[in-house]
Order: sequence, then C-alpha cells, then structure tokens
Amino acid sequence: MFKSYAALLHWHRSLWRLMPLMTVSILSIAVASAADADGQQADPPLPQVDVVFMGDSITKGVRAGVSPEQTFPQQVQAMLLEQGLQITVANVGIGGERTDQALRRLKRDVISRRPQFAVVMYGTNDSYVDQGKQTSRLTTAAYRENLQAIIEQLLIEGIEPILMTPPRWADAARPNGIGNNPNSSLEPFIESGRALARQNNLKWVDHYGHWTAAHQRGQNLSEWTVDGCHPNARGHQEIATQVVSVLKPLCTAADKRVPLRIELTEALGEGTRPEDGSYWIHPRAAAIPASAAEPNRDPSVLMILSRLLRRSDYFSGAYTMQSNDRGKTWQPPVLASALDWVSDGDVNIAVADVTPLWHAPTNKLIAIGAQVRYSSTGAQLEDQPRAHQTAYAVYDPATQRWTPWRRIEMPKIDSFNFARSACAQAVVDDDGTLLLPFYIGVDAKQPFSSTIVRCDFDGDQLSYREHGNVLSLDVKRGLYEPSLIADQGRYYLTMRNDLKAYVSVSDDGLKFRPAKAWTFDDGKDLGSYNTQAHWVAAGGGLFLVYTRRGADNDHVFRHRAPLFIAQVDRERLVVTRATERVLVPERGATLGNSGVTVLNDHESWVTVSEANIDRPEAVQRGATGTLYVVKVKAETP
Repeated sequence: MFKSYAALLHWHRSLWRLMPLMTVSILSIAVASAADADGQQADPPLPQVDVVFMGDSITKGVRAGVSPEQTFPQQVQAMLLEQGLQITVANVGIGGERTDQALRRLKRDVISRRPQFAVVMYGTNDSYVDQGKQTSRLTTAAYRENLQAIIEQLLIEGIEPILMTPPRWADAARPNGIGNNPNSSLEPFIESGRALARQNNLKWVDHYGHWTAAHQRGQNLSEWTVDGCHPNARGHQEIATQVVSVLKPLCTAADKRVPLRIELTEALGEGTRPEDGSYWIHPRAAAIPASAAEPNRDPSVLMILSRLLRRSDYFSGAYTMQSNDRGKTWQPPVLASALDWVSDGDVNIAVADVTPLWHAPTNKLIAIGAQVRYSSTGAQLEDQPRAHQTAYAVYDPATQRWTPWRRIEMPKIDSFNFARSACAQAVVDDDGTLLLPFYIGVDAKQPFSSTIVRCDFDGDQLSYREHGNVLSLDVKRGLYEPSLIADQGRYYLTMRNDLKAYVSVSDDGLKFRPAKAWTFDDGKDLGSYNTQAHWVAAGGGLFLVYTRRGADNDHVFRHRAPLFIAQVDRERLVVTRATERVLVPERGATLGNSGVTVLNDHESWVTVSEANIDRPEAVQRGATGTLYVVKVKAETP
C-alpha cells in the first residue's frame, strides 16, 4: 500500500499518463486503514491537549493555606499526566469576577491561547448580595445572557466549553446583605447554568450538586473551605476529582477507530466531456433497494448530475445515470425531460445542486435542489419575490417515471424569502418525515443562516411542517449549504462559510447548539472553507468528507482538492487528524461538489467530478472532468 498521500498522488499521475482511453470503472485504487497504509498502530498517541480554566477567586485558588500546586487546575493537570495524558493547563481566574467582566476579557485571556477546552465557572460573585443591597450583583437574566455569549464565542472559535457550577457555601458562611446564607441567592444561578449546559449540548461539572450531596450526607463543608466559600486544599481536591471525571474521557479517543477500505472508480472518464465544452458537475446518487419480489438483486443506484454551461453557476437541466451492478458499469447520462429547464417568458428556470433521497416508507425517490432563474445569458436572477426557493421531483421505480419539479411552499415570513435545500444530505426520520437542511435569508445579498425543516411526504407531495432554531454567523455569506446526518441517536450538521467550516449537534434534529468551527483534534483549524462538506457513517464510525488548505494544494482554486475523509470524534466534534485519508487525488481541478450515497451500514459511495478543468493548473496536470465514484467500506474484523 502507499506510505503517504504524496506517493499515492505520484502513482496516480504516472498511471494516468500511461493508460489509454478509459472506460467506465476501469481505474480502481484501494487505500486501507491507518494501520495498513502507514504501518502504524490503529490507535496512535493522543495529541497534546491544552485546557484553560476561567473563573473567579475559586478558580484562581491561591490564598493563605492553598499553594499554586494545590489549586484544582494544577491538580487536574497532575492527575491526568499521571494517567498518561499529554495535557497542559492555564489558570486565568481573577478574584471577584462576574460573567460580564469575564466576557470582556475572553478573547485576550482564553481565545488567544487556542486551547481545545475552556472550563468556565461563574456564579458566586454574580449572585452575591452585598451589604446594604437587596438584590444580587447581576440578575439571573444578565448572567444567562453573559454565559451564553461566552459559550457562543468559544464555539465559533472551535474551542469546546465545559461549564461548571461553583461549590456550595458552607452553613457557617457569613450571611449576605439581606442576612441569608449566600446559597439562597446562588441557587437560581445554579439552575440557569445547568439549563444552559443542557440547551447548548455541553459537558458540565456540577460542583454545587456534588457539595450539596456531601452536605446532605453529613459532611461539614467548612472542612473543605478556608472561610465557608473558598476551597482549601481538600476542597480543591474534591473539585479536581470531579473535573477529571468529565475531562479525561474527552481527552481520550471516545470513538473506536474504524479502518476504511477506499476504492476509487470512474463512472465517466476521459473522452466523455460534452462536445459543447460544458462539463459534468454535481453528481449525487441514491440507492434504490431490491424489491421483495427480487430480494437477491443488487440495489440500483440512480445518479443525478448537471452540466456547467461555460459560466459560473450556470447549470443545465438534470441528467440521470444508473448502475444495476454495484457501480461496475453505468448507463450514460440521459436528460430527463421532466427535470429539464422550464421557460417563463425570457427566463429559464432550472433546478441545480440536486441531491436524491430514497424514502423507504413510500418506496419513492425524491430529488431535491435549488430552483434558479436564469437570464438568456445565464445570469442568476432575483427578478421576483422568492426567486430562490427549493424544488423537488419524485421518481417511482415501479413506473420509472419522474414528476415535474414542484416548489416546497415555505412560511410567509421574510427570513424564508431565500430558502434553499441544496447540495445537502438529508434524513428520513423514524416517523417517515424528512429533515431537510436549509440555508435561508431575506434575500441573496444578506448573510445566510442555516436551519432544519421537517417536511411531510405522502408519496407525491412534499410539504413544510415545522423548522428548528436558526444558526447564524454575520461573517461574509454566513452559514450555508448545510448537510445533515443521523447517527447513533444524535443529529450532526456541517455548514459552509467563506472563511471556515462549522459543525453543530442536536438530540432531536431540530434544536441545534451554536455553531462550532471545525478543527482537528489537536486544536488546529481544519482548513476547510468556502465549499461543501458531507458525512459518511460506516462500521460504527462517523466520518467527514471535505477539502482543505495545507495539502500542497495552493495551486487549486479555493484549495478544493484533494478530497479527504477522516473520522469524527462525536463527543468533541473534531476531526481526528491521524485518520485522515485521500479519497480522490488532485490533478489541478476542483473536487468541492461531492455527494454521499448510503449502500448499507458498512458501505457508502462518495461521488464527485473534476470541475474548473479549463483553468491552467488543471490543464497542466491532466484533469479531464472525470466523474469519480469512491466506494468507502468499513473493514470488518
């Protein structure tokens, strides 16, 4: 097998120059698992983990009777180092601090350090009622708002927050300004912090709950503090033990590494480019299972693709290709008349960025894409209200017929004036409804936001039922071209931005936590930007398909090649660098418009075609517009 990506690329290029005109599926490259390909163990050493602890004087820790080494951040580091983890901690606690003050220094003291984790603990000072006052220093609403802002700012930078509730005050603590034990004002803040952790799908450490349980068992909390509030060495040990119980699993490989076998095949090779100078683009496919009458037949795979018509984002009607032998051969592209352009006076209406989806409850295939209005010269138009919407067509395998394109009617609110589900993986939920990722906005000029729309499908009509929360980012074109997958009881969403790629997670498929920048597990930026990413689930592992910078590919437009795959750590929502593999090597062309077809629990296909093939770097490196079908299979024991 190949020792490196460079060796694979050299072999691929050399072979391409020597081989004659290729027919369908003649070129096949197998790339095995990390252990096979690199001669490494399946589980290489864990990367360095950097953690910042942010909080008030309880986090700062040092005071009479407590040395720096006895503070809980230093104890956490010592305990995890002793257990074999490579970890460094930074303690940026400041005495007397509240969440509003923490928010002002977050970028300087935490984000600038680029840790993988930020452990945040506030509430003691926010909730305190000073002498001569009747209310807490901050309201619970202000506390929630500040803490939510801290969470969102950390996630958007690719830093995973871990929230902590502060410890309970001892019974002997000095009464607050209204003569009560400070716990009476602290408890509403504790509940707010717990709720934020749940709402944002975060790991959290409940010190208040732990200390309360100890108190109920008869523990005198004064024995864990120096003054009824600030922990002594024993109290810091209690805090450290609880932190380690949450942090250690996050610092180790939570998901078992799943080795993959990757087979690179061609559906359309050299010599298949249309004569008019256009080229094939946006190939995406769906598997149609064998019928009950033919249980032993291979699934039929139907691919939808378009031609790029010699102008940026100017696409033909939809073509179809089909394979009935697991991709060994493919029928040539055929323009489906029902999926072709429709004329509206001088305007041509196409549906682009199409993804087909099999709907098992009705035994129908649904093609979903962006409805686009073109001028006679191929310019995209916003010449009427709601010019950019989502269309669908339904294919019945029994009759082999398509319905015409129809629009999904969206709510009559401004945020859905622009509403596209395009280039998107979607989910058929357990109840037969569809969860469609949308990017939406008031028009095509404002930054987009992403949301999930639940739709009903009766075998003929696809209709809006509800949508989830909206994820926004006021940077360049916002968050767009989202893709969704359901895996092991959770829903994972990846989103495009012009500068970075982002990820989110949900327990119900509608309510997602704030977007987090994609990073590798070592905390470094993934380097994927301004293009799509998609999901593969195989053999119990979750994988991301993406392009990125930093792969000796500065000559490729927007670094959109090679096409990579790597396993995702589900708990941390990071890409495990050691698992990264090349799906399709680059030849100067771009490989950014891919799709994923699920064959079964152990095998998925990634479809992609070489684009921008007339650029000088693509011509020089021999790109021909090849349409690849990459068979990704989980290795079974």
